[in-house]
Amino acid sequence: MLFFAYPMVESLQLALRREGQFLNLRVEPVEDAAVAGTVAMQTELSVLERQRLEETLPNGRTRPIYWFEVETVDAAGETIRGWVSQSNVFIESRTESTSARVVSGEASQEWTLDFIRRMFNDFRFSSALGTTILLIVLIIPLQFVLAIIMALVLQSQIRGSNLFLYIYAIPLGISDLASGIVWYSIFTQRGFINSFLVSAGLRDTPFIFIQADNHGWMITAIVLAEVWRATSIVMVIVVSGLQAIPRDYIEAGEVFGANLWQRLWHIILPLLKPSLQVALILRTILAFQVFAVVIAITGGNIVTVLANETYRWYDPARFNSPNVAAVYAGFIMLLSLGISLFYLRAVRSQEEAAKAL
Repeated sequence: MLFFAYPMVESLQLALRREGQFLNLRVEPVEDAAVAGTVAMQTELSVLERQRLEETLPNGRTRPIYWFEVETVDAAGETIRGWVSQSNVFIESRTESTSARVVSGEASQEWTLDFIRRMFNDFRFSSALGTTILLIVLIIPLQFVLAIIMALVLQSQIRGSNLFLYIYAIPLGISDLASGIVWYSIFTQRGFINSFLVSAGLRDTPFIFIQADNHGWMITAIVLAEVWRATSIVMVIVVSGLQAIPRDYIEAGEVFGANLWQRLWHIILPLLKPSLQVALILRTILAFQVFAVVIAITGGNIVTVLANETYRWYDPARFNSPNVAAVYAGFIMLLSLGISLFYLRAVRSQEEAAKAL
């Protein structure tokens, strides 16, 4: 339990907690003296007076240490005065300089919603959210229709169905990044599509699918790559559900004259609801995590998704803000949980619905 809960708790704290440093000004040049005021890091200080003390080292020797009486304005706009040690400030000359700057102090932590506001105010947030939802709306129905057809073909045990199983399972061994690269190569200027169009005489010059002006073709390439890569996962779950359906039910439908569509709609799909529920939840969660395919096909700049924005904020070469990245990750988790609860309520077997009543 702790193994699974601890990372989630830490991520939540990272999203809602801000860490920083502050420096306490003392009323006397002593470490444990009363606090005269508090200032933030990099605050400019005016040096009013200085005092040289002797500090005893562990080896018994002594060394000089300076304390400075300083004056500045705190965060509330009030003028405060107090003593600071030379170890907490940057000062050019300990004996002559009249100004210093705070460079170290004590660690502080406070709960804040600033990182959440920063995510919602990010100019790419709405675009990433819209694209993510659009991909889910386009990908999930296509995958389930194809997965059910593929599962029915395998379940029918027609001649060559074992070969179909091996062909369907090929994408399962390919990573999402490799899938994105494969489909990027298909849509490039010298890819399979353009080679076919030019060789067939349908076009004189290649058509550039992947470019900023062709946003729709970029989405199409991502959808095709994801459908090709992950439909087999849904198919495996559906096949397992089909194998659990008693053959007598389907044969009874045939006896009473039900055609293939009627058997599918009134017998197979209702009995498949538990399997479809699991597949819907799993596939939707994975759709929220689409990242490598988008990067491989579009570069992540023209077309972006929530997972890409999470990495963009975390990347040290870009924004280097793990706090905002944690907010994005938490937002993805909340969306996944919300849709999963909706599926649990909407896609229920007759027994589950009866128990709920």
